This record gives sequence, C-alpha cells and structure tokens, in this order.
Amino acid sequence: MSLIFVLVGGWLGAISRYEISRRVETFWRNDFPLATFLINITGSFLIGLVFQADWGTGWHNFLAVGFLGSFTTFSTFHLEIVHLGSRSKIALASCYLFSSYFIGILLALLAISM
Repeated sequence: MSLIFVLVGGWLGAISRYEISRRVETFWRNDFPLATFLINITGSFLIGLVFQADWGTGWHNFLAVGFLGSFTTFSTFHLEIVHLGSRSKIALASCYLFSSYFIGILLALLAISM
C-alpha cells in the first residue's frame, strides 16, 4: 500500500511542478529561474510541516516521499545554476544558489517551529 501512496503523491507532485512552471513562465521573462525557486522554497516549507505532523506512514509516504519528492526539483535547480554560469551570469547564479538554500532552510525551520 505504501507504494501506491508514493506513486499517487509523486504523480500529483510532478503534475503540480509542471503546471506551476508553465504558468510562471508565461509572465516571467527574466534570467532568474523563478518557477524552480518558488517550487523549491514552497516545498521546503511544506516538508517542514509534514515533518512536524504525526499523520501516520501513509500520509508521510504520500506527501513527503511522493508529492514533495517529485514536486521539488534539486536536479533542475543545479542545472539552472550551471546554465546561468555558462552564460557568464555568475552573480545571478550565486544569488539564486544562496537565496534558494537560505530561504529554503529558513522556511523549513519556520514550519517545524509552528
């Protein structure tokens, strides 16, 4: 049954990430990868909430492992940093890198402390 929870959560997380990225890209015409940034910091906050909640293994597998595991996108985050760097946008790549980590950790801590 755990695999079903992970499967459904992952499916919904991937669809959510795709839709948010698509919608953000319709109005955001800038080099800063806003869609991935928003997805990852939101995911950091949500995983902090899930970590604090005691909803049982099924909900944990559905939300933390499945949904948030496929919703947040660590590999895309790194690829975007490399892409910015290869286009000599080192300051923007650095800003993206450090703000993503700093805000992500801050939001996870905030969620855990709630």
